[in-house]
Amino acid sequence: MSKLRVGIIGTGGRGINCFGKNLVEQHQDDVEIVAMADRNLPRARKGRDLLGIQCDLHDNAADLAARKDVDAVFVTTIDSMHEEHALEVLENDKHVYIEKPLAITVEGCLKVIEASKRHDKVLTMGFNLRYNAVVHRLRELIEQDMFGRLFSIQAIEHYSGGRTYHSRWNRLKEHTGGLFIHKGSHDFDVINYLMGVDVRPARVACFANVFTLKKEALPFEKRPGIEPGPRCATCPYNTECPDVFLRNSPLFDEETAAVDGYWPDQCMYLSDKDTHDQGIAIIEYDNGATASHSEYFATPISNRHYLLEGTNGRGEGDFHSSMVTCRPRWSTDEIIHKIGPRAGGHGGSDPDIIQSFLDCIRTGKKPRASAIDGIWSVAIGVAAEKARAENRVVEISDLMDVDSDLLKDDE
Repeated sequence: MSKLRVGIIGTGGRGINCFGKNLVEQHQDDVEIVAMADRNLPRARKGRDLLGIQCDLHDNAADLAARKDVDAVFVTTIDSMHEEHALEVLENDKHVYIEKPLAITVEGCLKVIEASKRHDKVLTMGFNLRYNAVVHRLRELIEQDMFGRLFSIQAIEHYSGGRTYHSRWNRLKEHTGGLFIHKGSHDFDVINYLMGVDVRPARVACFANVFTLKKEALPFEKRPGIEPGPRCATCPYNTECPDVFLRNSPLFDEETAAVDGYWPDQCMYLSDKDTHDQGIAIIEYDNGATASHSEYFATPISNRHYLLEGTNGRGEGDFHSSMVTCRPRWSTDEIIHKIGPRAGGHGGSDPDIIQSFLDCIRTGKKPRASAIDGIWSVAIGVAAEKARAENRVVEISDLMDVDSDLLKDDE
């Protein structure tokens, strides 16, 4: 079997430490990283050194996408660049893996979907939660009619590491469209995935704010005349702040910062963020089912918890305990599915999603998460951010033509 020749656009932590590392360590016999691209060439060079490989480097995505010796590309840049980079890859007739979200606007998603259909190339969405064993088991149980017709799903995420979003590029809507697009797109996709392909989101309400990570809530006493920040590494309070976030990586150092000025350790309390640290989105589906997604970024725990209510019973999925619990409606029985540990990032999902992308290219099978799945997730996120900003319920049909042929899966 000949090697697949791939490129990576975006050489930050995800591009190098997840995709690059996995390809080098697990697919050295069937995949070759031919080139990597990043506007910050020192970062790309340092990423290549970390992987211990030899490959070409580009300071722009277009040059990598145009290469004749590249079959497929992993797009792992910041969210606001996904649309542009995905289109460059597709217009050069190459397969593409895109980290979530597909784009930060519904219009951007539609452009990518149109290009992927026109070029008939594999497009895999980076929804690694679809590969999580807990979500996979819930999906299996739904298909076995364990819960009957679902009428409600609650998705709750506590993420202790989420506070660092407010130290990094993720803190700004210009890069993400808002955290309900950047982070919430994962859980909105899980909700859509569990609801089923015949049910679509219809309208969204949302409430969110910065409740904890603001200057009035600094978790230490300031000394007279000594101001905190602007970065954890240089802050005079970094030995006493319980939220100190020190990033020790050659991908982010003086040399890389000299190119673009970026440091990933801005003070999460004082930074120029315009994203929330806690919030809830409420969704009504076109069949009357309801759902909610809550996300909390100032918390001591990390867990995802899914609660399913159906006409035949209820289910609970818990990431921390790797457990799915089922309770039939007219019974006192409790059926527990204990799921064993899996190796790899995101609970073992990252290796599986990479393998699936490679398999789709080789066999022609459909990805578990397509661009169409990507737009429905983004549409909920866009609606949530709009509902929050305008204090109203937002109709998904106001954002896009929900009956468009573009939104229909090709058989």
